[in-house]
Amino acid sequence: MRSEALAETFSLDQVNEILRHWDVGLVKEFAPMSGGSRTSSKLRVECERGTFVLKRRPAHTADIERVRFAHHVMMSAGNAGLPIALVQVARDQSTFQVREGGIYELFLFLHGERWQRLPIQAHEAGRALATLHHAALKMQWHGNVKASCFHGNLIVVEALRRVPAAVLAQQPHVAQSPLMDLCQQLSNLYQHASELVDDLGYDQLDSQVVHGDWHPGNILFNGERVSGVLDFDSARLEPAIADVANGLLQYSVRAGPSRAIDNWPHEIDEALFLAFARGFSSVEPVTLLKFVHMVPWLMIEACVAEASIPIAKSGMFATIPGDKMLALILRRALWIQSNAANLARAIMSQRTP
Repeated sequence: MRSEALAETFSLDQVNEILRHWDVGLVKEFAPMSGGSRTSSKLRVECERGTFVLKRRPAHTADIERVRFAHHVMMSAGNAGLPIALVQVARDQSTFQVREGGIYELFLFLHGERWQRLPIQAHEAGRALATLHHAALKMQWHGNVKASCFHGNLIVVEALRRVPAAVLAQQPHVAQSPLMDLCQQLSNLYQHASELVDDLGYDQLDSQVVHGDWHPGNILFNGERVSGVLDFDSARLEPAIADVANGLLQYSVRAGPSRAIDNWPHEIDEALFLAFARGFSSVEPVTLLKFVHMVPWLMIEACVAEASIPIAKSGMFATIPGDKMLALILRRALWIQSNAANLARAIMSQRTP
């Protein structure tokens, strides 16, 4: 469902009717918001008592237990001092409402700027992730949270098997044999990285609450400072080092215009990579250094998983043709593989005496 659909479907009176469950006063105006999941519509709502984001999840696909869990993680992170787009508690003390075929949540709207690719911002993003992890260690959760990690996930291998058919459905002109070879190389790389991570003791690590989707699109800044942490829908239980490795990847990759993806650099930005690592270690100095040799291989798994699953569904990665994106991912994964020891050494060199 497009984000605009919520604005097109509901009148001002109907939005007021939904928001009567929250103590926010009457709605002055509302407008659709772009970004985020395509299956969840969002409105920016100006109310008498502030500005909020109204989100609707389709009731038939939402996991209520996961919604409750995400809200609990947000509250814990907010209590730790992180600037969270907090879910708002309704008059009945619930944090969501089920009605009209949807699950409605209301979040505080946070002002901020998008990441400017500054090392100091990468540092602060790493520090914020460590703060969240530290707060999450104190979290108690007794429900069953169904969520999977990108590590050692057979869904990724199966997705790569289905990618050629999905890409060819979108782009019949793409040569099938090179595409299949590309997917096989990525599958081999992914499985090899998974095996190495397991050999390094991943299965023996304790799991804890993590954010699960720590990337620049989910962080707002006010200059150098983190001013907002968004989107806890991927929060889950897994070893913290997986969350850290994904953050290191997301804050150090380089991109460009989608039409010029063939020319995107596949090497990571070392200055951003090390800034994020320093920021994380300034709060939590043990996790990253103790499991540093897992990091490059987890990064390979993360970048392959992030691209292959959506491409297997639609043949595209957002607006980028699937074959082009996977070719970039292969170049990037091979670069990380070739530089794994150097990346681990670079992180260790940042250790403070």
